[in-house]
Amino acid sequence: MGYNNLVDEKTSLENKSTVVSIPTSPSDDDKLLRRIDMFLMPLLCVTYGLQYSDKTSLSSGVVFGLRTDTHLIGQQYAWLSTLFYLGYMLAEFPMSTALQIFPLGKFLAITAIVWGGLVMCLSACQNFTQLAVIRFLLGVSESAITPGFLMVVASWYKRSEMTSRSLWWLSMNTVFSSFFGLVIYFLAKHAQDSGGLAAWRVINLFLGACTVFHGCILFLLLGTPDEVRWLTAAQKEAAKARITSNGTGDGGRREWNWKQVRECFRDPQIWLFFSFNIIATIPSGSLATFGPLVYVSFGFTNLETIIYALPNSAMALGWFLFVALTIQKFPSMRFPLMTFSVLPPFIGLLSIGLLPDSTEKWVKWGLYNMTSTFTVPTLLAWTLIPLNVAGRTKKTVISGSTFISYSVGQLIGTQVFRASDAPRYIKALTAISIVFGVQILVTVAWKVYYSHENTRRNREQAAAGISTEENDLVNEHAAREDKTDLENRSFRYVC
Repeated sequence: MGYNNLVDEKTSLENKSTVVSIPTSPSDDDKLLRRIDMFLMPLLCVTYGLQYSDKTSLSSGVVFGLRTDTHLIGQQYAWLSTLFYLGYMLAEFPMSTALQIFPLGKFLAITAIVWGGLVMCLSACQNFTQLAVIRFLLGVSESAITPGFLMVVASWYKRSEMTSRSLWWLSMNTVFSSFFGLVIYFLAKHAQDSGGLAAWRVINLFLGACTVFHGCILFLLLGTPDEVRWLTAAQKEAAKARITSNGTGDGGRREWNWKQVRECFRDPQIWLFFSFNIIATIPSGSLATFGPLVYVSFGFTNLETIIYALPNSAMALGWFLFVALTIQKFPSMRFPLMTFSVLPPFIGLLSIGLLPDSTEKWVKWGLYNMTSTFTVPTLLAWTLIPLNVAGRTKKTVISGSTFISYSVGQLIGTQVFRASDAPRYIKALTAISIVFGVQILVTVAWKVYYSHENTRRNREQAAAGISTEENDLVNEHAAREDKTDLENRSFRYVC
């Protein structure tokens, strides 16, 4: 696809009068954006925070008797996490397809209500088989949330707004980890002191009930511009018009396009998304599941693990905010920050693995807190889907494959920690540090690909004699026609 495509697009656009923009003043646009933020951001933030809290309720419960009460032995605890991500992986493509077919907001709300109910069911489990079934179904029901939320962001926000808004709700992992960490501490302490229902059962009942209640709110308020009730007809049209410059489509429902499916598998992007997410989520699968046990291996008690994990969450939130503000001000810093975020955890875990067992527990605690930055690169990579993938079906396929690879990485990660390596888990911590090193290499390759492709398209544009203004107009037209980023040579990748 050379410069002739650009010339053809320009000529086609000059001959059409149907492509119009809805004029809005800057003040009107700012007012509309504030209204969008006021409704969407709390919904996305609370949902994502609850999802993370529900997902990690297993690791919270293991330090409060879940293993003993349900008679888990050997690797069965690790398999409970593995089964969650197996369900997540198997459901990802069906869920991604459903997100394109059904009303986005209603579908996401129903999945939230279902997974909240399943979390409550965990509290009634008595053995490994029951836990395994519920954890698998939890993976299935939660698999729609992150790709669905990325579609929501793409249907409401301009490219310049997407990353900061996405990081708001993605950062709720750390916010809710701290908030619910304190809530869980007091719930667990009260349950232990009263001698009633086991602490881990109380935790799951509480988290599940919160999720079901919030899911009902989502059902009423979440959706794309065409679906929500909190905008007037004119505001809905303005909301759709403001994102045409993205060149990635309007986020509305469209017919399945097999041509875009075939294109996905010859686009280097899909392989970069796939390989990066496998590598980057192996540490996540390991540390999210076994983090509390690592703290116990340092010499902390079960209750102390909750309290002394809070600084890690606070540092992660601080790093999130720094990265979000930096990228908003300096967009070209995205990939350098993705690379730098991996260095502290690489050093910290490698040091723990090499230190003698007699090392003071607070030294190990400090080194382990260096892992607080490692989730940022994965989340930044996810924000590239609405930014750099155009075409609704193509976006669905790449999103689905990305989160399948996320599941594969998590599956591998849950098996890195072996019961036979307890209590220090030296092999696991060393292996994860090596994975961080490989992740840096893939990140650099990704940046090089985008930069090379943008340079080539700039040359095509110059050779075709197309001005920046004309290029932008062609890009908007291509978005309305649901063209992909490979078909639309006016498209430029964010890097």
